[in-house]
Amino acid sequence: MSSLNSYKYLFSLFIVALLIAAPIFAQPASEEPEQQLQNQQVTPEDAQARMDMIQAIRDNVGLFGEIYRQVNMRYVDQVEPEEFMKAGIKGMLSTLDPYTAYIEQESSDDLRILSEGEYGGVGLQIGTRGTNRVLTVISPMEGTPAFRLGIRAGDQILFIEDEATEGFTTSDAASRLRGRAGTKVRVKIDRFGIDDLLEYTITRERIEVKDVSYAGMIEDGIGYIRLTRFSRSAGEEVSLAIQDLQAQGEIEGLVFDLRSNPGGLLPEAIAVAENFLNAGEAIVSTRGRLQNTNNDYFARNPPVLASDIPLVVLINGGSASASEIVSGAIQDLDRGVVVGRSSFGKGLVQNVINFNDGTALRITTAKYYTPSGRLIQKTDYFNDNDAIISSDLDVLQDSLFHTESGRVVTAHGGIIPDIEVETDDVGELMLALWRQDLYFDFVANYLDKHSQLDTWEGMGDELYESFIVHMDSTEFDFETELLSNINELRGSLDSVADSTIYLPMIEEMTQLAENEKAGLFEHERKEIQDRLVIELASALGGSAGRTQASLGIDPDIVKAIEILQNPELYSSVLAGTFAIADPETDGEQ
Repeated sequence: MSSLNSYKYLFSLFIVALLIAAPIFAQPASEEPEQQLQNQQVTPEDAQARMDMIQAIRDNVGLFGEIYRQVNMRYVDQVEPEEFMKAGIKGMLSTLDPYTAYIEQESSDDLRILSEGEYGGVGLQIGTRGTNRVLTVISPMEGTPAFRLGIRAGDQILFIEDEATEGFTTSDAASRLRGRAGTKVRVKIDRFGIDDLLEYTITRERIEVKDVSYAGMIEDGIGYIRLTRFSRSAGEEVSLAIQDLQAQGEIEGLVFDLRSNPGGLLPEAIAVAENFLNAGEAIVSTRGRLQNTNNDYFARNPPVLASDIPLVVLINGGSASASEIVSGAIQDLDRGVVVGRSSFGKGLVQNVINFNDGTALRITTAKYYTPSGRLIQKTDYFNDNDAIISSDLDVLQDSLFHTESGRVVTAHGGIIPDIEVETDDVGELMLALWRQDLYFDFVANYLDKHSQLDTWEGMGDELYESFIVHMDSTEFDFETELLSNINELRGSLDSVADSTIYLPMIEEMTQLAENEKAGLFEHERKEIQDRLVIELASALGGSAGRTQASLGIDPDIVKAIEILQNPELYSSVLAGTFAIADPETDGEQ
């Protein structure tokens, strides 16, 4: 493409990005944004202000284009027109909220996975592991090409099509492993215990993305469903999961896990919520500048899970967007008890404009509100952009709202759980083992020696003892905070007169700190053992195995079961009469 044609093409993209917003997550607009603004019922003063704004956009687009042309033609060094335009677009969008962004072709696959529910690939969950951050197979997805070829968890992918993967991110690897179904990709793998690299030629297939990663009964009468995203089949998958649980026996309560679920499609958030809410009940509303962004959404069908069956929803700081729509609706309507930690606080609606070259613009067009009127979004996304963003929408300060039964709930800061579960601080040893991926590495090595192993049940003690032996053969070492402070004190003695008189005390403290460090493995045995079992379950059973192994030790799930097995407690929370025990007094308040 010639430089002149490149200018024209990129400039046309810029104009389209500014002046057109054809949403794919809600009903598409039937008119251009300018026409919609003109057609809204506003005062003559507002109408004139909006027309002035449209004219200002047109004037400034011309200015932008002229600056772009002059720099490309006159700058002292050669400027790459396409990259220069991308830099301008990204810089412009960076002054807005964090979710409005220009998406280049290699990153647009993630959007397609959400909207289509599948992609062309090999079926590997990958990550970077070890101090050198080597590209590593976390788990092959059952039934996929990689799984059938025998690629294992722990395999290190060193080459993709003869390109060394050193320094690759997971996105780098995904862009090379994914592709059109039927095409092939070659990988070279380093496997523990095998001297030579293993070479595989994998034929890509359509990989179906599952939103429900696990569903099963965790106690008599208590079901559990984990939803990891909201792609195009989320509502249907949750419905089928509930029906499968009902086929196993009467459900007396359900735990619905939305922790670390970053969200996805608005229609699927509504479809998921409909599984629990009565027809006609409000789910969410959106409010924006254009008429087509102002919508109220209600449940349209009877719930799959009867409304009198107790429900607990789990959330945490990674629960965002669609997860907050569902948990917020369930909380506002007193349909269930929300447990965990406060959600992320993403209450901004994005629409996506796809361009012919495979790139896209993700643009925020509205805000989410729960049935009680709460704005989900945290109020910190404006940052220092007051000179750029001027909104005539009401941005409320933190204020109180009420659920259907009259319980007080707050806005601006995500969804705050009805019952908060505090998580224990991770110990120094656990954190050091985690950071160096020693759990993962050990399990990969262990499975190489025990290739016939097919269960993680009852393996805790065996894994722990083998792990201790394995640790003796590694170069693992870490410095506790206490030892670090003592060593710092030791170093400061160089500037102290007659420092030798302090050395015996320093040595005594050092020995005590070393003794404490030596006892950490046994002190944290239970936590280490649990983590090893979960890693083994993940290697043998993927995400479903990891979930199964963690059910009995997960504090959020333990609390959820406690609530569901105590009807009085469940009812008191929804009625607003539940009071948390005061640790400074005896008994409950």
